[in-house]
Order: sequence, then C-alpha cells, then structure tokens
Amino acid sequence: MFRRLTTAQPLETQKSLFHLGRCLACRPVDVIICQGQSISNDATKGDSMKKFYNSGTPYLDNLMGGVLLGDNVVWVLDPGTYFDYFLECFFAAGDGNHFKNIYISFDFPPQKIYSRYKNFLRKENFILVDAFTFGKGNGDEFFQSFYKNEAIRPESFQVYCIEDLTDPAEFIKTMNKLEGEYKDGYLCKYAFDSLTGMQELWDEKNTLHFFTYTCPKLFELQVLAYWPLARDAHSKSFLANISHITQLVISLSFQKDNTCTAGFLKVDGRPSHLLNGIHYYSFRDNKINFLEPSEQTGIIRKPGATEFSYQKMDPDRTTNFLHKKDSIKIGGHIRELRLKNNLTQTKLARILGVTPSALSQIENNQSLPSLQLFVDIARFFNKPLDAFLPISSLPFDPPG
Repeated sequence: MFRRLTTAQPLETQKSLFHLGRCLACRPVDVIICQGQSISNDATKGDSMKKFYNSGTPYLDNLMGGVLLGDNVVWVLDPGTYFDYFLECFFAAGDGNHFKNIYISFDFPPQKIYSRYKNFLRKENFILVDAFTFGKGNGDEFFQSFYKNEAIRPESFQVYCIEDLTDPAEFIKTMNKLEGEYKDGYLCKYAFDSLTGMQELWDEKNTLHFFTYTCPKLFELQVLAYWPLARDAHSKSFLANISHITQLVISLSFQKDNTCTAGFLKVDGRPSHLLNGIHYYSFRDNKINFLEPSEQTGIIRKPGATEFSYQKMDPDRTTNFLHKKDSIKIGGHIRELRLKNNLTQTKLARILGVTPSALSQIENNQSLPSLQLFVDIARFFNKPLDAFLPISSLPFDPPG
C-alpha cells in the first residue's frame, strides 16, 4: 500500500501520535532472540515495577536488563560496526507482544529497504516512512519508480512517501496524522534512519529542535525508539544536547585491529557500573557474536562478581562520545569547502556526477572517494590534494 503525503493533503485521523523508522544493507540475516516477555538478571533486581523488553541482542540485555517502554536509544556509530544487524534483531524481538515496526528513512531509497525487509517481517506489522525520495533523492525518477512498480505492490509493506521535507515542523505535522494506522493493543518500535541524515537535510539547529521535541514525546507515549548517528558528523554541543535528553546512549566502535566494541555512555534507570565496560564483538555467520567475559582481552574476573573490571586500556580504545581517533578523514574538509561556497549537497553532487547519498557518506567519513573523484573535488575547489589531509596522516613532515 502506497501513500504520498504532503502537508496540504488532509487525513481523516487528526490524532497526535506519530510513528517513524530505518535500514542499511540488503541481505537477509539470522537473528538470535531472547525469549519471554521480561528479563530477570542483576541489572533488573530491585526494579520489580519496571517491565523490560528484549532488544534482540541477548548479551546487551543481560547487562542492561533489556529496554523499557519509553526508552530512546541513541547509537553513536563508527563505520563497519554492523548497526543494521542490531536493528534487525531489535525489530525481530517480539517478546510475544504485538509490535508495530516503523522505519523512517532519510538515507536509503525504498528499493533498498524493500529488498532487505520484504521477507523479514510481516507486512501488516511494518511501515516505512520514506523521507529519502524527495529529500536526498531529490525526486529522482529512479527512486519514484518504486511507487509505479506493479509487481511489488501486492506483497509490499505499507509505505508513506513524504514530499514536503523543507521544514521539520511540516514534517512533524504529517507524522502526527499516522496514528490511525495502529490498532489498540499494539506496542510500537521506531527506528529513525539517521540523525546524521536529518542534519544534512535540515541543518543542526532544526535537527536538534526535532529531537528535543520528539524524544520526550516518545518517552511519554511509551514507544521504543532507536536513533543512530555517525560519530564524527556532529558538533560537540549537538552530541552533548542529544545525550542529555535521551535515556540510553550506546557506542559502537571499530578498532585498529579490526575488532568491534560496544560501550554504554548513558544508562538511565540502570546500574552506573555499566559505564565502565567495553565489550568486544565480531560478525560472522550473519550474526553479531559477543565474546564471553573470559574471552575478552584485558579483563579480570573477580571471584563471585557479576560485573567485570578492566585492566589498563589503550586510550585509543576507550569509548568516547565526543572523540574518536581514527585514520585518514577528508570528509570534514570537503563539507567545510562546500558550505563556504554556499553549495548544497545536492548541487555539488550533481556537479561531481555522484548521488547526494554518496557525497553524504564521503562528508561523514563513512566512505572514501575514488582517486578520480578525489582529484575532481580538489580541482573543483582549486585546492591541492594534500590540503584535504590532516597533517598527522602525512608520511612526512610538511615543509616550513
């Protein structure tokens, strides 16, 4: 079922709840799901009035007790940390309850989301809000062709395509009209495609305004929500404000030795000792696999203790919300030059012959440009190639 929404199109329902969501890659995944409605472990002792639900990642649930209705979980991401699989596990963990899964996409076209989810969730329980096609997709005919494809209509989940994305206030009004899609007795899970994608479309101030409006509202409405963002794509003040408002902040980091780590940066309603740990995981057989405590390097198991403490760790491994040392990153320099020249991502992408989405990933250090594209960018801005490279990444000391 497809609906194209603009702020000028009225709906019969005028209720106040809005529902949103996200996806990344396009291949199926085997998921491990904790069974049962609530989780009982050390993190939940003394919280008999709280009902914890499965996040779909048993290892993290065992640490934090699961997720509480109303939890907004901000994920701070490095590239290559497999967040999309954490998200799939979140959607798949039903706990025997009737959940509606709502995915709002700023970064990926409907074709990609359909390809990933068409056989993964029941179509009646999954709704896509497409903020990509007329956002970063710039209304391109290829992305619009999804809505003209008769072959996929009968089997597709429900889709709302938003045309007017110029102002988050208008976007919110449209979202507020979607409550009529949900029946009594359903719980809701939201997966917001990307706070980073929102910022690229609306700028930092408007994105923060949207989050500060939406996060408390979802808390009051007892909705479970995931909010991913790229670690190095936002200002320190933006990250600090986001962290202050939300209930949980989880960092996924990619390390120099090609391992991944997860760490808690904020844990409202959970034991504070969770903030002290770094937890290693890998991805194999289409699954996220956390190492058991005894397998994790640098861990000292205290006899009889339920938590772990850590030996001295490399400072570069320490989870930090506002800083992550990494390899060569040129995206910030490209973004600064684009803004200095009063160019939108869409306009520069058109000049360079790439999609806005590809340019967005380069600016957010999620991918590197090809050598030819790198040269084209440097030529366009009339800069030498090494002007885009941080001094610390050069294999020699600069002259002077």
